[in-house]
Amino acid sequence: MTRSEATAVTKTVSDERRAELVARAVGLQPLLRAHAHEMDAGRLLTDEVNDALVEAGMFRLLTPARLGGFQAGLRAAVEVVATLGEADGSVAWLVGVGSSVAAMFSRVSESAQSTVFGDDPGARLAGCLTPATATRAPGGIRISGRWASASGANHASWATIAAMVLADDGNVVDAVVAIVPLSDLRIEDTWHTVGMRATASNTLIGENVFVPEHMVVSVAQLTADSGPASVEDSAPRPPLSTLGALMLVAPLLGMGRAAVNLAVDKAHGRAVSQTSYVRQCDSVGVQIQVAEAAVKVKTAQLHVFDLADEFDAAAARGGQVDYAVRAQARARAAYAASQVLDAIQIAVNVHGAGSFAESSRMQQYWRDANTAARHGSLNAIVGFEIYGKALLGLHERISAMV
Repeated sequence: MTRSEATAVTKTVSDERRAELVARAVGLQPLLRAHAHEMDAGRLLTDEVNDALVEAGMFRLLTPARLGGFQAGLRAAVEVVATLGEADGSVAWLVGVGSSVAAMFSRVSESAQSTVFGDDPGARLAGCLTPATATRAPGGIRISGRWASASGANHASWATIAAMVLADDGNVVDAVVAIVPLSDLRIEDTWHTVGMRATASNTLIGENVFVPEHMVVSVAQLTADSGPASVEDSAPRPPLSTLGALMLVAPLLGMGRAAVNLAVDKAHGRAVSQTSYVRQCDSVGVQIQVAEAAVKVKTAQLHVFDLADEFDAAAARGGQVDYAVRAQARARAAYAASQVLDAIQIAVNVHGAGSFAESSRMQQYWRDANTAARHGSLNAIVGFEIYGKALLGLHERISAMV
């Protein structure tokens, strides 16, 4: 078999796996919609939804195959997460974040991989990269601090938490991510928000927690260019910054599609207030607005899918992804998020004041999307600055996560 023939076979298998996983996500949509209000009000996934997600393997999308995961690739993961986002933004966010953290394990020690996934290929992970402090200890580090916005911690068994390792004189000697059992941490109920409520992105608290050396990985290792980790572990390794940004914008993409579809569907049975139009769909103004919203969502999707395909290809060939490419990806992911927000705002304007009825899904799309899009990785101004500096050949780096 020639290389081109092997590539064709691999692509066919990949496409089949992607279609299968997207079909699973579509199959989950009725359940997610039925529980959306309860999860939003309760600020937590229902047991029925959580169990269904686990059963469908949604948290194993990017887990390396040797650890029991699907190793499905970024494009497949993005499509699955966006599909879930059409039904519930919080669920999609949790799947995206959980998948991103699991994908990180292609970059950690085999001992850490075995510890976390050896007896449980579906191990759930939460995490936060806002650093606390740590000190060196015999055989590892001791870490203390608070890690806010740890999405999914209530259903996780492990956490990945960041720390700046300090020397005896107080100077920083390393930046690391520690892999810690949730049982070593405490969860404080701090996630009281108006959007993305069911992510239960509460605060993790640790006090003098010992983390053995094999469960610690440097941030530099996590943010290195793509490529297989080793001969034994051939899992593709897309850059962590791009992986994270795409998994965070994918739920927005799904919510944007759902909001525009809702506005379009309802336009045939709603009047334009204080006009002679008994159906919104007959108004040229409405026609223009829904078209603009649909194009904005499509624009976002084109950027996200193109980025996913580009980084899947780079990871598969073991190629390096330089800083300029990663900077562009950061800007494009943030731009995609802003396009979705614009589209949802248009959909709300078309749908009218009824959008904010508690019984309307439109208000939940609006709340969830506007909350999710404020994640630091999706800040368009920061993304454009990072990319602009790269375009102009300026070497100042304002974010370690690129």
